[in-house]
Formats: sequence, structure tokens, C-alpha cells
Amino acid sequence: MKNIILIIFSFAFINLNSQTIINTENMMSEIKDDLSYNISFQGDFNFGNIDLLQFSTAHQFSKKNGNNLFRLLANYEYIKESNKILASDLTGQLRYNYSINENSFFVFAQLQNIKSIRMKHRYISGGGFRYQVFSKEDSYFDLSGGMFFEDELYDETETQQLRIYNWRYSFSAFSKYVLTKDLFVNLSIYYQINTTYTKDYRLFVQPRIYYSLKKIDLFLDSTYRFHSTPYIDVLTTDASLTLGVEFSL
Repeated sequence: MKNIILIIFSFAFINLNSQTIINTENMMSEIKDDLSYNISFQGDFNFGNIDLLQFSTAHQFSKKNGNNLFRLLANYEYIKESNKILASDLTGQLRYNYSINENSFFVFAQLQNIKSIRMKHRYISGGGFRYQVFSKEDSYFDLSGGMFFEDELYDETETQQLRIYNWRYSFSAFSKYVLTKDLFVNLSIYYQINTTYTKDYRLFVQPRIYYSLKKIDLFLDSTYRFHSTPYIDVLTTDASLTLGVEFSL
């Protein structure tokens, strides 16, 4: 059983998630045990001139059996500021990978809701192939391509809802580069394009730099999301910057 991983501190500068892509596939390269369970927590509490309550938790259960890898992921985020709930968002994903050497085929199903963009639900399902272009010691570079179907429901106004159905091509890149014994960088990029309207695309870029101190890892995380043609009146871009600490029990 893999050790439980706890994120015990984080401080973030963030514009609320106005876009929908979440980063899950990059975690596959970190799974080495037959059975593992990871959990993380983040919290931010302020009272006085600024009343802010922010909490998030993420869980990953993985089962590896030969070439078969099953993963169940769940994440919940809650943000309340000045008695107004800004986020109460749930994300869940079930994913299966079949490995061929360092490459793999995958299929997945995912659900989520995002209160900040009035998204009632987003259901997606699809699959693809991940190919390892480069690997040397702990460094690697992977490419992934596939297709998925999405069903999205928005509150367009207080009395009217908007439902969107799309097929999208999905292209991704994942890399880890070890700079020194204690310093390494992860980079994840997603590009998702509407199969029938190519001007409708989504982009996700997330670099993260780690510094390891025995059982403690310090990290700096930056995330950029962009949707070229939002379906309701929200911003096309959101970004965040997070400082954090991870440790293993």
C-alpha cells in the first residue's frame, strides 16, 4: 500500500474556475504500487475585514494488476466569502489504462459541476492512447491523443438553462524534468477542440516546480485555463498561483 500523501498548507492567488479542464492523467506516472490511496487537503480561513472560508479535498484510489490500472478520483472544493457561496464544486472520474510497455490505451468517465460559471453539470466520456516519447531515469516526456463526448448544462439566466452536446478531440503532453537531486519540474498541457466547430477550443497549462526535503516537498504551482468561445457570459481565461507543502506518513 502506498503511503498517504497529505497537502498540509497552501496559499493561492486565484480567479475562480471559469473553465472546465482538470488535470488527472499526469498522476498515472507516479503510481508504482499494486494498491494505493492518496488524499490531500487545502484550507484558507480569514475573519474580520475579509470573511473567507475556502476548503478543498482530493482523493485517488488506484488498483494495478499486471498491465491493467484502475483509478477512481474525487475532488470537492468549497469557497464562501462574506456569507456568499462562490464554489461548491464536485469532480469525479473513473479511469482505466491498459499498458503496453511504457505506453497505454485508456478510457474514462467523468462528472463535475462548477458554481462560478453556473454549470449545473458536465458529463464526459471517451478514450485515447498515451505514448512515451522520452524517458531517462526519473525524467520523461509523454504525448496523448483521443476523443470524448461532453454533455454540459448551464444556468444561462435565472429562469433559463442551456444544454450543450459536443464531441471533442483531445491532445495532451506530460513531462517531468529532474534539475537536481532535490529539484524537479512537472508540466501538463491539454488542448481540446470541438470536432464540428474548430474555433471552439479549450487550453490548459500547468507547470509545477518541486523542492524535496526528505519526506517534505515544497511546491509552486501555476495554472492557466482558456476557453475560446464560452457558452454563457463568463470570462475566457482564468489563472491561479499556489504555494504548498506535501509530506508523507
